[in-house]
Amino acid sequence: MTNSQTQSKRIFLVDDDADVAQLLGFVLRRAGFEVRHAPGARQAMEEVTREGPPDLFILDLWMPELDGEYLLRWLREEQKLEQPILMLTGTVRPGLDEQLKAAGADAVAHKPLDIQALDSLVRGLLA
Repeated sequence: MTNSQTQSKRIFLVDDDADVAQLLGFVLRRAGFEVRHAPGARQAMEEVTREGPPDLFILDLWMPELDGEYLLRWLREEQKLEQPILMLTGTVRPGLDEQLKAAGADAVAHKPLDIQALDSLVRGLLA
């Protein structure tokens, strides 16, 4: 995917960690993507309802109030969205990746993130 193709691709990043969100937003924008950010699931739900879905969701798993898996299920089951969803987590637990994929995630990435691997994963999900 060339930079001219990425410029029209919109990514919605949902992460309560401002430092992670800022770093990922910077990296993704530098790669040519348009990036929106919400600090939590509730804000993301409001924005998706108001603004419509992006081309790709990147959701942190652990957030206060409503976690990323709740948001994932809401997007798939309530909103019936088919856009790719990438889950981010720092948790390593047997069966977690499979659980998230069964709930509707297209991919799971583990923190700390390898930026080049993340770029490849995002481009693959948007291809």
